[in-house]
Amino acid sequence: MKVLQTILFMAFAFLATSCGGDDDSPSEPSNNNLFSVKINGTDYNPQFVNGLITVIGSTITISGSESNGDNVVINFPISAEAGDTFAVADTQFVASYDASNGDSALSSSGSITITAHNTETQKVSGTFNFVGDPILTGGTTYTFTEGTFEVTYSLN
Repeated sequence: MKVLQTILFMAFAFLATSCGGDDDSPSEPSNNNLFSVKINGTDYNPQFVNGLITVIGSTITISGSESNGDNVVINFPISAEAGDTFAVADTQFVASYDASNGDSALSSSGSITITAHNTETQKVSGTFNFVGDPILTGGTTYTFTEGTFEVTYSLN
């Protein structure tokens, strides 16, 4: 049952973060949100960083995406407080990656640590790392290290 919930949750997170926006807008950062991570040792500093509360209201979803289609998504409980650490093994932290080449990966191990969370201003920051195993047979395994974020989220 947990596997089905995780798959459904990731499908929703992908749809929620890949929709919306004006495709004719200039390629500039969408706000003051910050997101960076190394993917297989290469710096990834996305143009567009968004945070939202999922419809079910218990999860924060943060995405960092590029106009070419690369997209990193991390999910963790809205109840997270500064100092909390969540692991993929506990299913409280789920992450995914969609590459512009059509490859996709889902977290198989890793963790996220919340460094600050102000529920009044809806601003959260933290660090993360994870290994993303390929979703499709023959896909690539990706390693995400030195991940950091500082994002203001909203209800979607």
